[in-house]
Amino acid sequence: MPDLELDQLVLRYCRQIIMQTMDHVRSTMRDDNLTAMKCRVAHPHVQKSELNLTKAIDQDAEDLILAALHYKFPKLPEVKAYTVFSEELGIKTFPEGAKESEAELVVFIDPIDGTEFVEALQGGWALIAVYDRRCDEVLCAVAGDIFLDRLYWASQNGYPECLDFITHSWFRLDGGTAPKACLAGARVNVLTTKVDRYRALSEQTELLNAIREDDGRVNLSWGSNTIIQVAAGYADVAIEFAKGFATYDILPGLYIGLKTGLTILDLDGNPLTTKLDIDNIFAAFRSDAQHPQRTPFIAAKNPALAEQVLRLLKR
Repeated sequence: MPDLELDQLVLRYCRQIIMQTMDHVRSTMRDDNLTAMKCRVAHPHVQKSELNLTKAIDQDAEDLILAALHYKFPKLPEVKAYTVFSEELGIKTFPEGAKESEAELVVFIDPIDGTEFVEALQGGWALIAVYDRRCDEVLCAVAGDIFLDRLYWASQNGYPECLDFITHSWFRLDGGTAPKACLAGARVNVLTTKVDRYRALSEQTELLNAIREDDGRVNLSWGSNTIIQVAAGYADVAIEFAKGFATYDILPGLYIGLKTGLTILDLDGNPLTTKLDIDNIFAAFRSDAQHPQRTPFIAAKNPALAEQVLRLLKR
């Protein structure tokens, strides 16, 4: 084993886990596997719609990630236990028998972000971020774009980067070469898959009018993907104001975005950070698992663009 810093060792493991998950999900969605997946919809572990494969796909991907963590994380030096917080599993500490108070690391997982798009072979991401409770900061985050076959990551002692397996290209994330300073002509990432969120956006008349100038566009996005696309320069600004994202949804993108140098604000204009109150997050989830602690945000490379969005948002 090379003598690596802990963040680089954890990053190596997380990249391997997410790449394995991406490959598995793509192969699982072949037609000859769908019958077996449908048989898992009745699995009682998660509470999602019985009308589609959503919870079966999520659960299958999560099982793979957990198995990989169980294999790799015992190899980490000076890490005796770790806690997993996942959309499907909830909160659980490993190895079996370990106490949550003994866990040095917290692993945030969203096995499939955008599952409805995975079902239609149109998109979806696999997300992981590892938080070190001893130093109260994120060690690394990895996000995999499943069907575009891209891997994004950032770590404490490394640059935020992307590897595109289709074009065999690698690049550092910098927010693009010419980040926009205003909404005119901008590409704006929002989550509008559900009617309530679409309605919330449709009511933002001043915001939409500003985007409409110079033929700006609204992009459909979700979860950490909204921020990571800004970090990569594929979008100019990401907005989530209607509901906010749970920690396992937002933390990978938030960390990668901040490492890229994005301005990421809450809806009061305060800069967001990746310093977490883990006890609070866990308590909120245990109190009501259907309504975990959520974070709304505005993310842009150019601070002026983030400030404009903040001014125009009607709340």
